[in-house]
Amino acid sequence: MAEFRKLAKDVYVFLQPPLVWYSSAGVIIGEQDVIVVDSLTNAAMTQSLRAEIRRVTDKPIRFLINTHSHADHVYTNHLFPEATVLTTHRGRERTKDSRKVQGKHDALFARLFSDVDFRGGRYTLQDMSISGCLSFYQGEREVRVLELGVGHSESDVVVHLPGEKIVFCGDLFLNGMPPLPGEGHVTQTIASYKAIEALEADIYVAGHGDPGTLADVRAQRTLLESQFQRARECFERGMSYDAALQALAGDDVPLDFQRMIILSSYCEFTGKLPESTDPASQNHLTMLQGIATEAKLLLGRKG
Repeated sequence: MAEFRKLAKDVYVFLQPPLVWYSSAGVIIGEQDVIVVDSLTNAAMTQSLRAEIRRVTDKPIRFLINTHSHADHVYTNHLFPEATVLTTHRGRERTKDSRKVQGKHDALFARLFSDVDFRGGRYTLQDMSISGCLSFYQGEREVRVLELGVGHSESDVVVHLPGEKIVFCGDLFLNGMPPLPGEGHVTQTIASYKAIEALEADIYVAGHGDPGTLADVRAQRTLLESQFQRARECFERGMSYDAALQALAGDDVPLDFQRMIILSSYCEFTGKLPESTDPASQNHLTMLQGIATEAKLLLGRKG
């Protein structure tokens, strides 16, 4: 069940069930316009989001910020035709590449995620790209867009409201789920966690799951550091990726999440994708399918 939750004066988060493909979106209302953080997976989700925005303001949606290029954060950019859409240079290039294989992605999504509604969604290229830091000013409010670098995605972005002490984290922070460094740069992902911890915000809005605290972000970073160190120990003992995965199975981290952490760790250690006979490790979307299943189980146990 979706919820439009007020975080501060004129700042909201649109929350959905904390599952793969059901991401959160931010809404920042200024004196003259609205900034939205991330679009969603399908038309129905975005229609609900837009209805909630119109319930609290009639100001135009002037900007849409994509925190990264994954489909659940960019797939309805086209349903904000009045907005200028921006992301990082690398995020825009990844979106461009995804557009070229839209049909392939459609077929894979339908096969691997048959329970998810993708209707009305597609890759749409952003209007602007940034590198480093960009600030918007809504009267007295500063809205800072910070590029942190490769980690969960090709180039993770967070949106920081210094005055309200709120950070919209995209999928760098996943509340209630283990971290997912998906690009083979775990060290940089850990550095990105430390960067947002240094902002000392009161509220960290997760890409999936409820907003959290500084302690929640720190706990996720600590977990990733621990898993990375264990993977390094396996690698330094000469163990293959498959052997490390087997050795670390049954740890506190569910296997499907752990698979991505270990794979990304080995990518960093060797500079390339490791060889594997594990069918679930063959491609990113297959791993994501297992993560989606495990996320449902985690939620069921908590419920």
